[in-house]
Amino acid sequence: MLLRLEELGSHPPTFSVYAGPSAQKSELEKTLEPVLDRGTLFDELIEKAGKSSTGTAIFYRMGRTYMIRPPFPVKEEGLIRGYNPSQLKMLLEHNWRLILILIRLGYYAIGSFKGEELVGYKAGTGLVHARHHKGGSSSQRFARHRDKQMEYFFTRIEGHARELIEPQLAGIDYIIYGGARVTLQVMWRQCDFFKRLEPKVIPRLLTVREPKYSSLKEAVGQAYTSTVFEFEEK
Repeated sequence: MLLRLEELGSHPPTFSVYAGPSAQKSELEKTLEPVLDRGTLFDELIEKAGKSSTGTAIFYRMGRTYMIRPPFPVKEEGLIRGYNPSQLKMLLEHNWRLILILIRLGYYAIGSFKGEELVGYKAGTGLVHARHHKGGSSSQRFARHRDKQMEYFFTRIEGHARELIEPQLAGIDYIIYGGARVTLQVMWRQCDFFKRLEPKVIPRLLTVREPKYSSLKEAVGQAYTSTVFEFEEK
């Protein structure tokens, strides 16, 4: 992404726009209207900016426009004449203090990072049987047993998460989850500790097939990844 920003500077955009994750449609329209006519491009920028959990950076030049969803939240909003990638560069280059919590049934990995350096972790497995699809009383007993396995699994994760995160929570910038959304939702309902983390959570979900120690370094690469949209005017 940093190389892409350097390339953009060789043919500088005529204006830059930063919008935060909570920017309303009316605010985005008001920001863009002085420099961009309403039309297809205007509408697409407004629509995609409104779907970003971290905000957006827009760089416009005649014929080609770039919209970037950064990995971490945009703080300073507004329209800037000319090309100004400084805020986006800061978001990409800063050594954020991150916690990644990766969960799938039977597997978990929790990592503490300074920048992309792993400085602490907890990882492990837990026995949770697959669903039983047959009916009858035996199926009901199996379901109750499986629920107990899940409860124990999540309780263990909560304990490890508390042990790793609680002593450093005040210094953590952001927390990002990864893994299976449905499994995470069950865990959030059961475990009160994770509710305390919500103010620092970026509402993204990292893609992780099997959470374990080796998954953490791959996942932090995802955590620092931007999404780029390119619009060409014809």
